[in-house]
Amino acid sequence: MTLSAQLFVSLCIVIVLPNLFLGVTSYLIYLERKMASWIQDRVGPNRCGFTFGLFGDNSKKRIFGLGQPLADGLKFLAKEDYDPDQVDKALFYLAPAMACATAMIGWAVIPFGGAWLFPGFDLGFLKVLPGTVVVSVADINVGVIYILAVGSLAVYGVVLGAWASNNKFAFFGGIRGAAQMLSYEIPMGLAVLCILLMTGSASASDMLNAQIGHVWNIVQQPLLAVLFFTCVLAECNRAPFDLPECEAELVGGYHTEYSSMKFALFFLGEYLHMITGAAFFTLMFLGGWSLPFVDVLNPAPAGIWIMLAKVAVFLIKVTLVISVMMWIRWTLPRFRFDQLMRLAWRSMIPLSLGLLLITGVFTFLDLNDWLWAGNIGLFIASLIVAPLIPAGPNVNRRIKLEGSRYSAPA
Repeated sequence: MTLSAQLFVSLCIVIVLPNLFLGVTSYLIYLERKMASWIQDRVGPNRCGFTFGLFGDNSKKRIFGLGQPLADGLKFLAKEDYDPDQVDKALFYLAPAMACATAMIGWAVIPFGGAWLFPGFDLGFLKVLPGTVVVSVADINVGVIYILAVGSLAVYGVVLGAWASNNKFAFFGGIRGAAQMLSYEIPMGLAVLCILLMTGSASASDMLNAQIGHVWNIVQQPLLAVLFFTCVLAECNRAPFDLPECEAELVGGYHTEYSSMKFALFFLGEYLHMITGAAFFTLMFLGGWSLPFVDVLNPAPAGIWIMLAKVAVFLIKVTLVISVMMWIRWTLPRFRFDQLMRLAWRSMIPLSLGLLLITGVFTFLDLNDWLWAGNIGLFIASLIVAPLIPAGPNVNRRIKLEGSRYSAPA
């Protein structure tokens, strides 16, 4: 059997990445619990070792509690897998799988290792030809549009799980998830369109290569980067945008009726969406695997060590973006649902439309190096115009209760 270099590398990535994601997600949960403990001035997981206490005293083998993610996984496997009566079992089982699958397949078009001069090999039964490969599953010319299309499918797992559960609290969570997805897809799509105007291509590799040798897009479009990052948080249902599963109002939201590994798959899907969203943000605004002022990481095809260095740089950036997501979760309080909708329709969509207009004009005039000035100008203009916009009724007004000790008699 003879394979091309690109096909062989793509098949290897398809086999390795899903298994790598499972292990990485486990320790992202550990990282989040540690960050929560640091922010809240407590210790966090620090006792569970890899023996799980099954072989006597393991006080010297705890290794900072690194066995905790494995213990959590075993706990989910051991829990009772309960299906409520009168659920649509086909959709009930399909929803958690969709939540994970739509997150993982988004990585198919992300170039996370640059171009590699693959040497090829011949094992007799398998021959792989040498050649230049892109370290990605599929380097297609509409890669960015593919990521947007796949990301929008994530809401199907939420909606199907909510509908199939035959539970009113879950149903309300599904409605919230659908409304949130529809609202924040608009500014996200407009933000991507701004970068496409700057790049002149819908290819993920072209978007990355356009930032090499120049300043990153986060410098040219800082306001756009903030808007896009906010949309990524909303798409991942991360706090303060976790209204579909708000425990204070909806018990558990769309996954109220799920238990054992089906619930774990929803949990896994959230973290997989974080990884994919962080990778997309890194690709669009942080230069992907490139480093400023480092010529060795250039887009030209290179050997294996340079390729591995590019992969390491990309993954470090993704980890930093995920850490910021976690930091925000444990810093900001959750929005009310009307505040969530108002943020999208009264703030983010008008700002993204303004940025699209500015990007189009600056690109037409060949002034891309001054886009940062346009971002700052729009931000200042929004601060001036915002107080002039009608605020609508005050939904937080206090209602006096006659005879209450908190309200003086009329």
